[in-house]
Amino acid sequence: MARGIELDWIIIKINTIGKMVAVGLTAVLAAALLVFVHYRMNPTPDVAARRTIRQAERAQHRAENASLPESWESEVIQATGQLTDAKTAYGDESFEEARDLAENARSRFAALAGAGARSTVGAGQFHSIDGRVTIQHVGHSGWGMAKPRMPVFNGDFVKTGRHGAAEILFSDGTLFHVAPNSLLEIHHSDRSATDAGTVKMVVGKINVSTGRSSSIVATNSVETRIERDSRVAVDVGEGEAETVVSTFSGRAVLRNDAGQEIRLATRQQVSATKEGSFAERRQIPEAPVPVAPMNNAAFDIRNDPVIQLNWSIGSGAQGVRLQVSRSKNFPSSNLDVDSPVISGPGARLQAIHPGTYFWRLASVHSDEIISEWSTVRRFRIHSREHRQVIRDLEPPDLDVAPVRQLGHLFIVEGRTEMGATITINGTNVETDNQGRFRRAVEVHRIGWNDIVIRSTDPAGNQISRRERVFLEEF
Repeated sequence: MARGIELDWIIIKINTIGKMVAVGLTAVLAAALLVFVHYRMNPTPDVAARRTIRQAERAQHRAENASLPESWESEVIQATGQLTDAKTAYGDESFEEARDLAENARSRFAALAGAGARSTVGAGQFHSIDGRVTIQHVGHSGWGMAKPRMPVFNGDFVKTGRHGAAEILFSDGTLFHVAPNSLLEIHHSDRSATDAGTVKMVVGKINVSTGRSSSIVATNSVETRIERDSRVAVDVGEGEAETVVSTFSGRAVLRNDAGQEIRLATRQQVSATKEGSFAERRQIPEAPVPVAPMNNAAFDIRNDPVIQLNWSIGSGAQGVRLQVSRSKNFPSSNLDVDSPVISGPGARLQAIHPGTYFWRLASVHSDEIISEWSTVRRFRIHSREHRQVIRDLEPPDLDVAPVRQLGHLFIVEGRTEMGATITINGTNVETDNQGRFRRAVEVHRIGWNDIVIRSTDPAGNQISRRERVFLEEF
């Protein structure tokens, strides 16, 4: 059952002197307070838009008076343009649009004014990094190592190594998962919040998950516009020989230089040649679902020399491909198992070496079209010959959605690895059976505040995310 926001009421004892008068005054004050709170938390659309525009103007003033590097000028221009569009929408009585634009501008100005470091601004930022990932900033010829929360700017290049992978989260909520051996160039809209950000793929593969905004992935042969609330993969072969676009959910529109378009719905795939010619659309099978063993299962190499894996096959599939690796990125050069098509619902693995292993599945259609990969699971193999069991040193996954503000409350929600525990600012937070969590954090200090989200898996490994939020003076 969905859980709402839970508030703890504080009971205040009132002395019995003048009880009737006190009760009456308390009732009046309580009613007035409720009316005030209702008005502040549920303003009319025009009032909410006007209030957000004023907050954005104050944030703009602070940002313009801050000492900012020249490289951030484009970010100030973007936010200023959004604020101007918000005022125009307000004048046209499009109050909801005005509020959204003003809130986007306010958050950008606030980040610029209070950043204190490059890591909180830019077209986007690295959400997570695994293995070797490098970045070439615009105007620089050299490559540097990328780090979590490092920003990416318009014109930057991002490159992943043979065993590297990265997630880039853009300011509009779009998440790009960059696979190993990929090279891409970052672009982003410099107009309003309704414009789509753009990434230019040179080689490799990315998986795009859009939020409330669309996104564009361009190659030398085609441009793919990924609609809001969609999951799409774009794969560019070496030498730009072919571009393959797969829509796992949502919709996408491909367009070549000749102006030809092709539309993809959920679980459809199309390829384009180097010259931009489109092949026929193909149907993608549903992804399989891992069943057993449970995530983080442990096996003794002497007592359990054979490990049984089971799964359910998605509809429209002839079989599955199974991959097992010691890296959760599954680099092609470092796979322990990369099976041919398995027609049954399970497979047996021979345990040889102790360690932590990751496994995943993909459904395969008769014409070799494969689905998206399933959720990754892992298991551990240890030996009693060693006094100390092989330790799990991998930190759990932790994804945090953009924090939303409701007055003094900030809504923190996200997802972590199943079985891990979550704390927010040191307080335990419940997760559901999929690892999802949601918590309302009350903030009273005016200005910048830190919200620390920490996930701890059963082996004791931890990972933290620090979200900076700004509380205006209401």
